[in-house]
Amino acid sequence: MEFGRMTPSYSRRGILRVTGLASVSPFVGGFGNCRRAESAASEYRTTVVDDFEPFSEEIRDRARTLGETVQRSVVRLSTDSGGGTGWVVDSGYILTNSHIVREATSVAFETFDNRTGTATRVGFHRDLFPDIALLKTDLETPPPLSLATNAHPSRNDVVLAVGHPKMVGDWVTSLGRYERYNPHSDWIEATIPTGDGNSGSPLLLMDGGVIGCVNGTTRETHTIARKNRPKTVYTTYPRRLTVATAIPADTIAKWVSRWR
Repeated sequence: MEFGRMTPSYSRRGILRVTGLASVSPFVGGFGNCRRAESAASEYRTTVVDDFEPFSEEIRDRARTLGETVQRSVVRLSTDSGGGTGWVVDSGYILTNSHIVREATSVAFETFDNRTGTATRVGFHRDLFPDIALLKTDLETPPPLSLATNAHPSRNDVVLAVGHPKMVGDWVTSLGRYERYNPHSDWIEATIPTGDGNSGSPLLLMDGGVIGCVNGTTRETHTIARKNRPKTVYTTYPRRLTVATAIPADTIAKWVSRWR
């Protein structure tokens, strides 16, 4: 199976018919062998064009502040077959997607402050249902992010994600809106920029609570200059994508409790 795809097409398409997403050609991004940007100091600035309910400057400023906090709890994962995004869910534990690590029992990771280490897979789902995995490391981890269990966001509530989209860079903050929870697939759906490499990213409300772990996105073919640790809050890569999917916090909490 090609790395970066959530499930074989025959099983995936059945879920897409249920959720109404079959027409958007979904895939899940792996980090892969991404090249670092030549200069982390220069900030990439993209023309932001929101096609509905533009974000106010106040929301953008709040997102930038929250993103800077969340970045420190997000790690970059790499395996022999690719990689993706992970985040600290508890002291010594990293949460990511099963499809990133199911062929690798040991995973290398890098923190925002340039520390590197390895983590051991302690729980995952080979069938990707749900598409989450738990890693354990002896390296001192950054502060964990808080799971917003029993959260009930409303449609168009502002959400934020931090990850490593290959088309943009590493530790990238993106801003979007909550769409709905789909009980048939146990997915959160959100209109937020995500791309190849965002797999495993935390999806948060603006109060800092994690409501999901990104596991899917629509295909994106645009290419732009990548940046490492950019300060820009992206609302488009370079255009708003149709939908991203995430495993909800309640499901994450249940499995983390079983695997620990």
